[in-house]
Order: sequence, then structure tokens, then C-alpha cells
Amino acid sequence: HTLPTHISVQTTCKSCESTLRTLLLSYFSELYLKLEDVTRRFLRPCIMDVKIGRRSYDPFASKEKREEQISKYPLMEEIGFLLLGMRVYQINSDSYITHDQFYGRSLGKDTLKYGLSRFFHNGQELQRHAVSLIISKIRSILRWFEIQTQLHFYASSLLLVYEGSPHTINKSKHKPADPATEHQQGEPQSKALSFQSSLTHSPPYCHDIQHERNTNGKHGGSIEEQDEEIGMGDKKQFGQEETVKVKMIDFAHVFPSDSPDESYMYGLRNLLSTLEQILKD
Repeated sequence: HTLPTHISVQTTCKSCESTLRTLLLSYFSELYLKLEDVTRRFLRPCIMDVKIGRRSYDPFASKEKREEQISKYPLMEEIGFLLLGMRVYQINSDSYITHDQFYGRSLGKDTLKYGLSRFFHNGQELQRHAVSLIISKIRSILRWFEIQTQLHFYASSLLLVYEGSPHTINKSKHKPADPATEHQQGEPQSKALSFQSSLTHSPPYCHDIQHERNTNGKHGGSIEEQDEEIGMGDKKQFGQEETVKVKMIDFAHVFPSDSPDESYMYGLRNLLSTLEQILKD
């Protein structure tokens, strides 16, 4: 057992740290990340978690674990990504609609595009500007994967966030939607994914890397793709680059490698292709 990843050992007082070590089952001087809430600057954040890659189990997974993961979504190998959940703001009702992981697993090849497009629909119209900006940011992540050969990612996700409030885009402010008006679709409310409080990210991974290594040699950490390096064309076109965030999250199963991560890139390319089809329709 280790500390929760949202607690930073570096921020605890030194007099407490030695005591803390004795309370842990094992401790190997890891660095723990204090994670940031990416929705903090949004008034009506629309959030989606998308698992990326053709496999959701790592190379050291047992046969039982592999079979379990494959059975959850047999199309993962072919599609390369899975919608784990979404929370979408609806303008007319000033409330949110949420879809859980079972919604994503219910989508087949023929319904995937429609299922993904629902993340960008506010009850009145498709948020085409958000689709376009997110495409630009995912392309930036893909470019990074095309040149890196040191890491392979398994069961990792992209966190997509865009501003659902048209008033925010027009530079005016209003109070946040009441969380009590959120509507869950797919599972009872008690099992709904609480994205706004739980889906987070942390500072850049490359070069100045912060990570934790457990006894199995696995890496944890986070990559933050840089806003200033991406989406320049869309930035000039829409002037709304701050209304969209795309972050890589969930790094419990990241392993050293000496080859490109073809599985992750396959998932990114298929996700991009589906988003581009949504934009063209």
C-alpha cells in the first residue's frame, strides 16, 4: 500500500515524514504528485474519459486478468479506444447528462460515432468548435507518440474537457449549474461516475519527469500536453483555445520500451478519424 497520489510527500512537514514512513507497508522514497483539477476554470465543464489502446491489460497481466479485460469490451482490439464515461451540459435545462462505462461498452462499430458525438451535443446543437479544438490537441499527442520509443502505455486514458456554456465563450459570467440537477443515464445515481471531482491531471512527463515506482517496477505519473504548442490554427480561427483541455491520465501501467507504442497510436488515430467524421457530418 502507498499514499494516495493526491498527497505530496514533499509538501508534508519533515518532522511528520519519518513517522509517516513507519505507517506505510512499504516506502521507497517515491515522489507523489499533487493533482490539479482541470475543470477549475470552467463554468459548465463537459468531461469525458476515453481509454486509449488496443489492450487494456499490461504484458505481465495474468491469463485471468487478460480474459476479464477482453470480456469487458471485445471490440477494444479493433476499435482501439473505449468511452469510459461522460458528463455533458444541457443548455435548455441548465443541467448535466452523464453516461457511465456501460454506455461506452454498449457501443459497436455502427453506433460508435453517434455515441461519441453525444459528448458534443448540448441539447440544441453540436459543439463543432469543441470537436475541432479537441482534434487539434489529440493530433499533438499523436505527434509525440510518433517520435517517442521509450514508453508503452496500457489502460491509460485521455481526459477531454470543453466549456459547455455559450455565455463563457461570449465573455460573460453566470453561476454554475446546480449539481443536484445532474441526470445519470446507464446506472443508478449511486454508481454514477463523479468526473468533476475525480478526473485530474498533473505536470509534464517529458524530461522533468515525476513518477512513482512500485515493487513491480511500474511507473506512475502524468503528461500534460502544452497549450501553447498546440491548436494554433484553431486558436486563430476560433479564439477559444482556453475553452478546451485534453490531458493524458492514468499511468499505473506504463512500461519501459525500445519501440513505438503502436497500440496507443492505433487508438489515437481511430479516435481522430471518428471525431473528423463527426465534424464532417
